[in-house]
Amino acid sequence: MSKAEITNLFKKVRASRRNVLLETESRQVLAAYGIPIAKGTFVIKKDDAVKAAQKIGFPIVMKVVSQDILHKTEAGAVAVGLKTVEEVQQAFDTLQKNARAYKKGARISGILVQEMVSGTEVIVGGIKDTQFGPTVMFGVGGILVELMKDVTFRVAPVSKVDVTEMIHEIKGYKLLQGFRGKKPVSENAISNVLLKVSQLMQENPQIKELDINPLFVNENDAKVADVRIILEVN
Repeated sequence: MSKAEITNLFKKVRASRRNVLLETESRQVLAAYGIPIAKGTFVIKKDDAVKAAQKIGFPIVMKVVSQDILHKTEAGAVAVGLKTVEEVQQAFDTLQKNARAYKKGARISGILVQEMVSGTEVIVGGIKDTQFGPTVMFGVGGILVELMKDVTFRVAPVSKVDVTEMIHEIKGYKLLQGFRGKKPVSENAISNVLLKVSQLMQENPQIKELDINPLFVNENDAKVADVRIILEVN
């Protein structure tokens, strides 16, 4: 996807009276910037969900893709650790049922079948600050984000030195160094994602907020497990 195609995607989103991209759309934007993403396939039919799961390899994750549901976990619209065809078939129905129970009339585009990745959970974000412009965020991710609020910011563009400082100055840095027998994560993998997010935010001023949470990092690489992009309202 080229920069022109990204611009066209944003126009399409706004034309449909949305300012929040579907996760499938957000994944396309990240991929265009070379940001590593967990393998995933968007499906509409149950049979296709089974085929996608078998191709990706168990265990897998399934998520509802809906413009009306931003917090999928709260809506019961995410299933993790699915290991069999039967579990995939059941999840296909259950996730959509949960989503509609959570928000009556929710428009469901389909289901994202995704590989299950592991590692230490961190968050990477981008925010268009009213005073400073595009900024980049990094911190402890996953469900601990709201609890710990352990994040740091830099104004874009960021340098290699900037992102190294960001990684080292969070209070939870020990988690990245290896904790309770875990191997230290690849700081270089995190740095690469931060640098690319910085570039993405600079080159796309239409973006108000970008949220990658979690980014799973291990000793070798990093992969985006979930992403949300919000555009500025015209």
